[in-house]
Amino acid sequence: MADVAAVRPPDLVGALARPVAVIDASMRCGDLDLQFRADPALACVAVVYLDGGIGLITRDRFGHLMSGPFGYGRALWEKTPAGRTADPAPMIVPEDAGVVDVCELVGRRDRIRRYDEVLVRRPDGRLGRVSAARLYEALADLMAHQAIRDPLTGLANRAHFLDRLDAACRGESHPGVAVVFVDLDRMKQVNDGLGHNVGDRLIVSTAHRLSAAARDGDLVARLGGDEFAVLSRLVTGGRRADLSAVALGERFRLAVATPDPGLPPGAHSLASVGVAVGAARADAQTLLSEADMAMYRAKQAGGDAVRIALDVGDQLDAHPGAGDAIVAAIERGELRLFYQPIIGVDDGRVRSVEALVRWQHPRHGLLAPDRFLPDVQRARLLPELDRWVLERMAADLAAWDAELGGQAPRYVNVNLTVETLRAADAAARILAPLRAASLSPARLRVELPESADLADFRDAIGQLHELRRQGTGIVLDDMGAGSATLRHLSVLPVTGLKIDRSFVAGMLDNRNDHAVIRLLADLGRSLAIDVTAEGVEGDEQLDRLRRLQVPFAQGYHLGLPAPADHLTALLRTGRPRGVARVPTPLR
Repeated sequence: MADVAAVRPPDLVGALARPVAVIDASMRCGDLDLQFRADPALACVAVVYLDGGIGLITRDRFGHLMSGPFGYGRALWEKTPAGRTADPAPMIVPEDAGVVDVCELVGRRDRIRRYDEVLVRRPDGRLGRVSAARLYEALADLMAHQAIRDPLTGLANRAHFLDRLDAACRGESHPGVAVVFVDLDRMKQVNDGLGHNVGDRLIVSTAHRLSAAARDGDLVARLGGDEFAVLSRLVTGGRRADLSAVALGERFRLAVATPDPGLPPGAHSLASVGVAVGAARADAQTLLSEADMAMYRAKQAGGDAVRIALDVGDQLDAHPGAGDAIVAAIERGELRLFYQPIIGVDDGRVRSVEALVRWQHPRHGLLAPDRFLPDVQRARLLPELDRWVLERMAADLAAWDAELGGQAPRYVNVNLTVETLRAADAAARILAPLRAASLSPARLRVELPESADLADFRDAIGQLHELRRQGTGIVLDDMGAGSATLRHLSVLPVTGLKIDRSFVAGMLDNRNDHAVIRLLADLGRSLAIDVTAEGVEGDEQLDRLRRLQVPFAQGYHLGLPAPADHLTALLRTGRPRGVARVPTPLR
């Protein structure tokens, strides 16, 4: 059958309890001794007293008593009532007590009693017993199960799924390993309209339907939230692989689309499904991410659809940032942070530097962001990349402070993604690297992405205000291009804006471009916010910006992006003239 969910180990002691022999407290020790000798499997007996109390006699302790000093124990205790030798206060727990809780209680007992049997009381008053050793064994089984299983559905969790996927990709016949990525289309509406309890019921129902649709050998997992995955295997090669991948995805799309009569009205959901089939060089993280991105294409197509990605390993050269490759690049130290100076137009001194990420790819060489950021975004790993940039920036800025003192940059501009800014604790995460390096939050200027509109920032506004309260600058990037509008200036706590390079490029010949720059410079003075012109390529543009009273400028004419150590000479002088240029300029 399909490997969809392991049987959950028992978590209540009632399932572990076995029958226990019960004797009257008045029974003589000699008679009880005969019972123990007649039944080698008899580990203990429960003793019932006249007042209804319960005692416990364990085999080992009773055997030591009856052997006694010099072998005279039986002669001394033979006619003694067994109740006098019993433990009068054994541990007695109800059958619905949890294994974890009972193990904790057992661990608190005196060492001499820690491994005694535990008595279990049934609702009808009958008694059972379970050994401490069996309890600890059940606890170990539970911990092992919880380590690989999703607690809500019982399916494999993300970690276990990736372990199995990694093993499948490393197997001798791993081409044809397929990952089906399933994402529910209406989860938010169900949670908002019917409540999270109904949402949980939908998740459990989906898990059951996916498990029922799974084939022998498939592994079904819940990756988190409303995301599921199935590990399967297909025959690869030619059109047959294409059809098999589509058929596999359709199998699970239809499973989700089938209504569950046990759910309340309105709790039904369809699913977007992505299928990725591995080639010879596929790895687990990449295969899962490619399936995720295929699902994303299905979602963009309107949902309730299947999209596929075949021969994933062969696509890696075309997509150097695909999947979790950026995480591996961070771990291997392949990312680089370049800095471009931002200068004062009037005095030519370096005011700030903008941090720009590059990837020193082992096969493709030094890559600009446009070569890998789209794949990183589709893989939903932009916050991981932002975290690395912030940590590297803080380390470089602290090193500049130590080496250059007052000649170090006053500020560093860092481009952060909406995904990072939307996090509930975004401000704390963003400032953590600076605090760890003993740097003031005021040294950081967060540049907001030009492609985002105000709706994208709805969940981030509170965090932006918190950053502003801490002294961090907020800069609106590429003003006049993309989605950036004047409305952003009234809604967001902006302290600076950058004029898009397209206006700077046309300002000498185009009256409209010239007028836009004048307007934005005047607006900056009126609102008391810094204005920076991007894309300065010559002295004539710089002179015109000076006449228009644009306070700051940035561009290749003033300094190319370069590694931190390349900028040290520039920072010592504080002026961009004579800066060493890197061989291959990258925007």
